[in-house]
Amino acid sequence: MSPKLQDTTPEPASFNLIRWFSLSALLVIMLISAVTSYLLSAFLEEHLLRRDAVVMQDFVERIARHHDPHGYFAYSYSPEGETLNDFFNDIAHMPDVARINAYATDGTIVWSSDVAMIGKKFAANHELSEALQGQLVYEKGRLNKAGKQEHETFSKQIDWFVENYIPIRGTHSSEIEGVVEIYRLPVALSHSISEGRRLVWLTISGGGMLLFLSLFWVVRQGHHLIRTQQNSLLTQARLATIGEMASSVAHSIRNPIASIRSSAELSLDGLENPEVSESLEDIIAEVDRFDGWIRELLTFTSEAGDPDATANICEVVAQSLKSFDAHAARRGVKVHNRLTDELPATHGEPTLLVQVLNSLIANSLDAMPHGGELVVDAVAGEHCVRLSVSDTGFGIPPDRLQGLFDPLVTHKNGGLGIGLALAKQIISRYSGRIDISSAPGSGTTVAIELPASREMS
Repeated sequence: MSPKLQDTTPEPASFNLIRWFSLSALLVIMLISAVTSYLLSAFLEEHLLRRDAVVMQDFVERIARHHDPHGYFAYSYSPEGETLNDFFNDIAHMPDVARINAYATDGTIVWSSDVAMIGKKFAANHELSEALQGQLVYEKGRLNKAGKQEHETFSKQIDWFVENYIPIRGTHSSEIEGVVEIYRLPVALSHSISEGRRLVWLTISGGGMLLFLSLFWVVRQGHHLIRTQQNSLLTQARLATIGEMASSVAHSIRNPIASIRSSAELSLDGLENPEVSESLEDIIAEVDRFDGWIRELLTFTSEAGDPDATANICEVVAQSLKSFDAHAARRGVKVHNRLTDELPATHGEPTLLVQVLNSLIANSLDAMPHGGELVVDAVAGEHCVRLSVSDTGFGIPPDRLQGLFDPLVTHKNGGLGIGLALAKQIISRYSGRIDISSAPGSGTTVAIELPASREMS
């Protein structure tokens, strides 16, 4: 016996739009938010540092106008001279100032708040070189930075500092007479930078999260709409198949089965053989059953009747139950009609609503082959009528509840899978609802809700 071949063709993987969007959008928004926050924080810090340096430069230049800078930086005065100390002491006593160095044009420190630094020369200092060319130089950094020999004697307990190199021009000329280097511990500036950075990160992070949630909601709604439209397209495709089948079957088979039924009825008339009579009755019953399927197919694919039609729900229920009296009696099913005459009229065409109830009652009777109880009840709501059909039959397993209203889906032998789909379609045509609740061994209840009409039955 040859081994059975198995289909190894891989099934196409389903694309989960919500999951992939959530991951990709969250990563992209987080990356953009982080980069934007970093750039804005850096820009804010640079702007505040420059603004602080400009204010400091303006302050130092104001002090320099009251003295003659040329002599101080050209060694005309002794480093211990009183006038020289007065000039730089005015700067040294500014708020947050930790140390001041005054450089001559050759890079030699001619005055410093740290006496040990006087006379030293730092020719390799590129910030000093830029300042001697007339540029305002400012820098934020930590102490003991590599390559900065002038930081060696600075306090080791200071975390970070602002270093300003301010070029000093002559009183009567624009030539650079020297450079004042100011080390500051700007507490207020540090607080402003920290608060600004925190505000930037919080604002952009919050905006990014709000953007993500908004996009997620839009995509989720779109995904739900796509799924709904896909299901609608599948249903329409099934309806188109049913319509083609119904139109061809109805016209081709209805006449032959009508002839079969008529022949069986004629043969049954006056026949005394009980065995033959029973066979003829079975033929008539099966022909009627087959004709019922055809009617269901034609009704399922037809357009709705009068959209403004109203129905007396009590008369609809009574007419439907009457057609099942004999069937219910044969199965030993007790039928309880609990409707009252006070119910208002509902929207819906009576013949179509009768067909809905016929399908539901037939299902209930099929679920009680050895007897049981069938209860039909209705209550009037504020703007609707709620009708329920309950039985004590087998019940429906939970895994079969979903999809019961899909066309061509059935779990009964000999069924077409049209009855419940047709019932839902008719009820939906009149803006109603139909739901099924069931459990194995506990029976089934079908609830129908139809809008009430202003006219009273």
